[in-house]
Amino acid sequence: MNPNIKNYLIELVGTFILVYAITSAATVYSKSGQLGVIGIGLVHAFVLTAIVFAIGYKSGAHVNPAVTVAFLITKRMRLIDGIFYIVFQIIGGIIAAAVIFTIFGPTISSSVTLPADGNVFRAFTLEIVMTFTLVYIVLTTAATASNKIGPLAGLAIGLTLGFNVIFGGSISGGSLNPARSFGPALITGDFSYNWIYWIAPVIGSLIAAGIHRFLHAEQNP
Repeated sequence: MNPNIKNYLIELVGTFILVYAITSAATVYSKSGQLGVIGIGLVHAFVLTAIVFAIGYKSGAHVNPAVTVAFLITKRMRLIDGIFYIVFQIIGGIIAAAVIFTIFGPTISSSVTLPADGNVFRAFTLEIVMTFTLVYIVLTTAATASNKIGPLAGLAIGLTLGFNVIFGGSISGGSLNPARSFGPALITGDFSYNWIYWIAPVIGSLIAAGIHRFLHAEQNP
């Protein structure tokens, strides 16, 4: 099989695992109240850490269109590969949400990312800042020779996501990832605020990529 196609499929599987874990945790929390915001944040941290360790050496473990956008801006991957990465990430997120719907039914609606109290500005701004921190950490921990994720980067990346979700999850839903938000939105048909979780993460990603190119020129092609 073409190595590029394998990487696309790896991104699909990685994104599926990420969104499955996150969405199921959010759904279970709404049903039982056992996890809480700290528990949800730890789920994010643990699953992303595991994914980075598992597939980072192969596809780079983007599992997030915002991360792929940053890799495109910093010229670490070809445009065609970036497009396919994003497409397969979105497909992975949709499949994960569909599986959760099959298990839990309409309760999956609790995993749809929405701004608290309808405060769009606060959620939008927070998603930009949180995504910036995540993408900046990803870019700075990527192995420069192969543009894959470094062997010890998983912990840094996973903890960055987890801390952001613990802090911002109750305010914006703690997405930082368009694929994570789009899957549940599509399955439930609730696109009321979905634009936030596309535009804000991309803006945060662009800021991270710009700062990285300026401060870490030696890491960029």
